[in-house]
Amino acid sequence: MTFCSNTAWEATSTIQMSRICTMTLSDTSPKSARLALPTRPLVEVPALASKAAELLSTCGPGFSLEPDEATSIAMQMRLVHYPAGAKLFVAGDDTNTRYMLLILEGDVSVDTGESVGAEKVDISVIGTGALIGELALLDGSPRSASCTAITPVIAAALTATGMQYLLEQHPLIAAKLAIYIARSAGDRLRSLSEQLRMYDQLTARLQLEVDQLRASVQRIA
Repeated sequence: MTFCSNTAWEATSTIQMSRICTMTLSDTSPKSARLALPTRPLVEVPALASKAAELLSTCGPGFSLEPDEATSIAMQMRLVHYPAGAKLFVAGDDTNTRYMLLILEGDVSVDTGESVGAEKVDISVIGTGALIGELALLDGSPRSASCTAITPVIAAALTATGMQYLLEQHPLIAAKLAIYIARSAGDRLRSLSEQLRMYDQLTARLQLEVDQLRASVQRIA
C-alpha cells in the first residue's frame, strides 16, 4: 500500500488521523512511554511511512506481515530523530520503557551499559530494519541494554498506546506483530549465544597459552 499525501490522507481518513495525531510518547501513567525528543505521526512523511511498512513486511522465510497489515502498524507509529551520540535507551532504566523503535536510517551500537565495578561490554551494531526495545514494550520491564546512535538516526516508535489500539481494533494484526517481535528477539538471542560461544573459545585458548607460558617459566626456573 502506498501512503498518500497529507491532504489526501486527511480527506479520506479524518477520524484515523485524529486518533494518530493525539497519540504521543508521553502519557500520564508512570509506566507509559516517555521521550524527551519531539515526535510527530509517521504518516506525515509518506516516504518514511512506506519504508517502515516495507521493513515490517520483511521478516524472513516462514512468516511475514502482509503489506496492508504492516501499513496498519505504521499508521500507529511516530517519527523520531536522534543526533549522533544520543542515547536511545539506557540499561536498567525502568521509567522510559513503554515503546519500541524500528530503525529506518542510521546505525546504533548496543552494549551492556556501565554498572558499579564493571565496564560496559559492546554487544553489536545494528542498522536499518532492526527493532529495539520491543520486550520492554510488551512487559514494561527495565531496559536490558544501552543503545547509542553512532550516526544520526531516524526511527519509528510504537508506543503502548499504539499497541493497545491494535489489540482492540485489529487483534489479528496485533497477534502477528507479537510473533514478529518474538522472532526479532529470538534472532538477537541466537546471535548473542554465538558471540558468547566465540568468547568462550577465545577465553579457553588464552587460558591454554597462559598455562603453557607458566609451565615454560617453571621449567626454566
